[in-house]
Amino acid sequence: MIFIFCGVGFLSEEYYLRKKKIKELQSVKYNFLDKNNFKLNPDLFFEGVYKSFYFKIYNISETVKVDKKNRKLQYEIIEAFYDYDQKLNDNDFEDKLSGDYYVGNVTFENHHAFLIPKDWENPNFEENMDALIEIFHWSKLYPLTAEKWENTIGKELEKKQLENEKLRTRQILKIGKLDIKYIKNE
Repeated sequence: MIFIFCGVGFLSEEYYLRKKKIKELQSVKYNFLDKNNFKLNPDLFFEGVYKSFYFKIYNISETVKVDKKNRKLQYEIIEAFYDYDQKLNDNDFEDKLSGDYYVGNVTFENHHAFLIPKDWENPNFEENMDALIEIFHWSKLYPLTAEKWENTIGKELEKKQLENEKLRTRQILKIGKLDIKYIKNE
């Protein structure tokens, strides 16, 4: 009986919370994205191409404790993919670009940039995306598609992660198909 109650509760909450989030993502706040043919991904983030750059926009919700009370904090993260000429830039080129800009905090890493806008409560997506593209042009960065990123940089990162995990893995016991391993935390 408890399992049925938990199962029904979990499914109904998952369904209604997801439905509520989708309704929120289809509000007036996101009209600019809709007008520019951004699609709502099943994982509940927007993705699309704007001025030749591929963007993903994530709506993040976090609960923070303020004066012994839990408050829900919502903000947007704008992610854009770029490429640059390896010959013109050194190894820590992306680290040097990261920091606070007039539109917000921008982090450059692995050929994509993350922007947390200063107007995070009610962001103007057009201004923020145009500003990020302007920063790209100043820095001599050019567009990179998600597919190309996945096939080049994404595969390299995945390979490095697997190698790193392999180095941290210790085999405890192996009998036939039974293989017990321990992976140390990073």
